Amino acid sequence: MSWASELFSGSDPQQIVPPTPEQAANYYRQVKANNPGYYETIKASDPEWIAAQGAALSAAPGVVAASAPAPSAAPSGPEVALQRLNDTLGSGFENRLLPDTLDSPFVNAAYTTQRGKADDFIANMLKRGTLTESGRAGAIGALDTQAGGIRSKLNDLGSALLTADRGRLTNLANAKRAEAQQTPTGADYDPSGALNAINAAGVDYAGSFGNRFNASLPTGDLFDTSGIGAASGGVTSPQNVAFDPYAQEGGKLTTGLGDNVAPAASDKKRRTSVF
Repeated sequence: MSWASELFSGSDPQQIVPPTPEQAANYYRQVKANNPGYYETIKASDPEWIAAQGAALSAAPGVVAASAPAPSAAPSGPEVALQRLNDTLGSGFENRLLPDTLDSPFVNAAYTTQRGKADDFIANMLKRGTLTESGRAGAIGALDTQAGGIRSKLNDLGSALLTADRGRLTNLANAKRAEAQQTPTGADYDPSGALNAINAAGVDYAGSFGNRFNASLPTGDLFDTSGIGAASGGVTSPQNVAFDPYAQEGGKLTTGLGDNVAPAASDKKRRTSVF
């Protein structure tokens, strides 16, 4: 039987009458005064102790505000949408889609082609006899002197195209950022559409780069071969001389003569003389 039944119900165990609030309060007061140790084990049920704890909690500065849940942010909106797009793109996305090495194979191919044409020019001069063998080394040296400037021009051309293409990617990204900032407050924003459009543009620029680079090359030869023969010890004129049988036989004509060849004047005079 509980303490309340023993204290307030009387002698009949079937007549259990719950204590009144005043009776319960008096009971806890008596236990608290007479047996403090035991009171510590039952005070959580004391209405006065519960009320005191609630009052103390309410009076504590900042307790109510700290316990209140923080307001949740809107799922999206202009600022959130813009941040999502920027986070998805990442910094330096232009260089990631169009790296510095994109133009290297086209620069190298253009340089190799141009140098090959200049080398062929020297080889033809040597075959025709307009360039001496010793002058060939000088001609090659003249081309080597131009090589640095030619490669620099090609690199500048590739860099200019890369810069222009990256600028177009930046402009496209800025347009997508402006669209993201039109997202209504509270509306969700998915950056995948903008990201796909920017990536597709980057792939297109990279795929067409070689054709556009070659189309922008200067017309004509990049290596200057004018006057290269004279500067390198070449002969003054081509050695395309007419056939000379005297030169072929050391100055003595012994072949190619027939009976119809007119005799020399001295031979004719000797034959008609009368002795």
